Amino acid sequence: MKIKFDQRAYRRLVAEAAASIDSADRRFRQTHAGLPVDVIVADFATHGPKVDISEAKLQEYAAAVSTGASFDWVVS
Repeated sequence: MKIKFDQRAYRRLVAEAAASIDSADRRFRQTHAGLPVDVIVADFATHGPKVDISEAKLQEYAAAVSTGASFDWVVS
């Protein structure tokens, strides 16, 4: 099955995905900032943004949440 998007629909889809990740990230950080990395990692699957992320990136994200640092999401 092929799905075709025109440029406007594709941009809208990407913008909606980015907004969803941003919103989930903000909520997760509100409840998990300053917690130990292992707690953040454990809670990510049920409380974090609904994204597929490698274990290495999850560790980076958890460290960023724990310390209040920024994290660049890269969707590929």
